[in-house]
Amino acid sequence: MNIMMNIKRFHPGLYIKESLSALEMTAKEFAARTGISERTLSAIINGNGDITFDVAYKLAAYFDNSINFWTNLQNQYNVYLLEQNQEAEIEEEWNLIKSIKKYLLEVNYISSTDSKKEIVLKCRELAGVISLLLLNKKDSFVCLKEQHVKKESDTFLQNFWIALALNKARKKNGIAFDKELLINSIGEIRSMTIQDPTIFYPRLEKILNNCGISFVLLPYLPKSNIYGATKWFSRDNVMLAISNRGEKADLFWVTLFHEISHVLMEHRRETLINMKDNVDVEADKMAADMLIPSNLWKKFVDSKKYTEETIRDFANKVGVHPCIVLGRLNKEKELPYGLFSKTFNVQYKITIS
Repeated sequence: MNIMMNIKRFHPGLYIKESLSALEMTAKEFAARTGISERTLSAIINGNGDITFDVAYKLAAYFDNSINFWTNLQNQYNVYLLEQNQEAEIEEEWNLIKSIKKYLLEVNYISSTDSKKEIVLKCRELAGVISLLLLNKKDSFVCLKEQHVKKESDTFLQNFWIALALNKARKKNGIAFDKELLINSIGEIRSMTIQDPTIFYPRLEKILNNCGISFVLLPYLPKSNIYGATKWFSRDNVMLAISNRGEKADLFWVTLFHEISHVLMEHRRETLINMKDNVDVEADKMAADMLIPSNLWKKFVDSKKYTEETIRDFANKVGVHPCIVLGRLNKEKELPYGLFSKTFNVQYKITIS
């Protein structure tokens, strides 16, 4: 066997073992001649121990070669083992990501010609991690709270979506958060509900960025159950991320204003997603009042007059799209879901770059 031609494949102890065989010397005698303990030498010869610097020094002195010769043998073998482990890890990562291959293709994150390894490497880069297995741990990027929806959530998918958002947000130009400017911009943002996405989206992104908010819009990831998230990077920098779940206009605006509420209330303690506690209830109320003033809403609801005409007239009065009014009526169980939906519901097609 030519050991030197296969350095990466074999433990360096095999070289010592063959050398002792050629010298017709036992390991016990070699240990006595070099000062290497029998236990250490036995482990190395059997491929269960590493050649340390001290052992390399003694081997180099006996065989009349360099310390680097022995340390390089060990390092190259260690690299070989690492490469073997990486291939196994990539397979594990593929098992995590393969269920959303269709999603990754639809949003052009990967190509149909990509191999499993290429897909895994691309997803690592997108999420900004050295291994997708890191995203399979609870609370990797976010303290996950009870979800609004009662479906079983997938920890990996939740962390993957959050990681995508965080990585994308950090690439935006940082401007210090300006709470007063954001408050003064609420009226203009609310007026965008009656505009087409091609008109309002560039302006919305500019407004939020000027307010010091890294605004990220990502495709909704099925089974992640995440529709929006906020994360403070520092005292003056915050991310606001939402998904285009269902591509429905009312869901887009309710989610956006909900996350804006978290930002205005400066909930900095953790990344907030789909929480179902007092913090989220407070954000829901603020979002609802920003979209439709509470005094006007109370008067409208007290009337109990819900027709296509009254809903449209009320929406015009408060300056929002009728789908916002219908969505709130549905949520507060004033009207059953489906009624007037064909008239007022709007589908959004927002191109996410």
